[in-house]
Amino acid sequence: MKKLMKLIGLLLAVILVTVSVMAVSDICPPQGPWPAPPWCPGSSIAWPFSDPDADPSLDDEAGSITAENGTSAAVEENQSTGEDDQQFDSSISENERLAQVAVGLMEDLNTVNSYFNDAASSISAIDPGGAGSSSAAGSSSAGTSGSSAGISGQIPDGFKDPLSEDGFIPAPPGACAAGAAPSASFLNAGGEKVTPELMAAKDIQVIDFDTLTGGSIDGRALQNTITSLITPGDQALATAAGWNQKVWSQMAQYQKPAESLLDYHLWSVSDDIESAVVESMRSSLENMGLPAPVINAFNASQTSGWYAGSNPQEADKIAAMEIEAVFSGRTEGTIYEQRDFSLPNLGEMPQFGPMNGEGSVVFHDPDFGEYPFDLDIEWTQWDELGRVTAGKIIFTDDEHGAVIEMEIFEDNSREAHVFRDGIEVGIVYVDVNGETTYEDLTD
Repeated sequence: MKKLMKLIGLLLAVILVTVSVMAVSDICPPQGPWPAPPWCPGSSIAWPFSDPDADPSLDDEAGSITAENGTSAAVEENQSTGEDDQQFDSSISENERLAQVAVGLMEDLNTVNSYFNDAASSISAIDPGGAGSSSAAGSSSAGTSGSSAGISGQIPDGFKDPLSEDGFIPAPPGACAAGAAPSASFLNAGGEKVTPELMAAKDIQVIDFDTLTGGSIDGRALQNTITSLITPGDQALATAAGWNQKVWSQMAQYQKPAESLLDYHLWSVSDDIESAVVESMRSSLENMGLPAPVINAFNASQTSGWYAGSNPQEADKIAAMEIEAVFSGRTEGTIYEQRDFSLPNLGEMPQFGPMNGEGSVVFHDPDFGEYPFDLDIEWTQWDELGRVTAGKIIFTDDEHGAVIEMEIFEDNSREAHVFRDGIEVGIVYVDVNGETTYEDLTD
């Protein structure tokens, strides 16, 4: 009897060890009339420590999503919700929370505006002939140093890519605030929006940015191309007709139909580009020691009209931008802004003008419900880079009798005044270091 008990105990130990090894190694037995162990796919047996209400098929589905996409469903959900995962301090009053929302939304708008202001500055810094080298250098360092744009002396791809039918250029992912999807379109001085249809109607042909500069805002690729066409001792270059045939007509062949906002801008300032390139070439010819008849022939040749296929007018220059910022998450809605600005001279910073806007957003609060706000935006001061230094946004919620007056000051401090039914009930102060304090006026 004792031998039998020992034999049974030994058999159970062998079975236990075998099952443990299979579980650790994730080994499944062949299919049969017996149930599959809990670590095998399709098993109806739950682990002792698993959720008894869990659906095993959900685990299989999540596993397949992970295997196919390389990202777990939980991670994807966190990435898609973004602002929805924000945790609010339940001890903060309703009025203070509304004021903080206004502060955050204004910060988001500043990020959006800075991106497009910096992008406009990068366009203005193009200086292919070096005519404005000193001002261009200042533009390059000042206008493209903004961390929000991250352009580092280069023009954002969206400004070089073909325009969409509606003319809007989206900011790239990560360039602006989380939950914001901003884009911008541009108007000329005549009030026309720059679109593919407008460029086709104006029959715009132009030498593109890469051919002009080699891809750098102060590059001289086109000038180098012109120089390569000049052969020392070529008698044809002693006549204006020779220059027209061997250089300028050759350069005109590089013209292409305009597709991007940058193409349009280069066309609108084509007279300045031609003058800058020609003046730089004239200096190079003199430095090369070419005889006077060659330089005189160069001066008498057709040095204009080769860069663009049609003549732009003053009203064709870019003069304004319209920004559309779509927000999602806790704050949902669309805000529109418009800003006047001009690009006075090649290689110089743009001159920024007034900026205002409006919009409607809904703030979804997990504790206090939904607040539909109408926005009235007026920026009154800005620096040389176009970044707002003073202004006001008024948030109005007629449904709840709530008004928030959000103001920014020159020292970069901010105040948000909260009114309920016409009575001021609280103020959020934000100092120059970003520290916030709330003053409750209901007591």
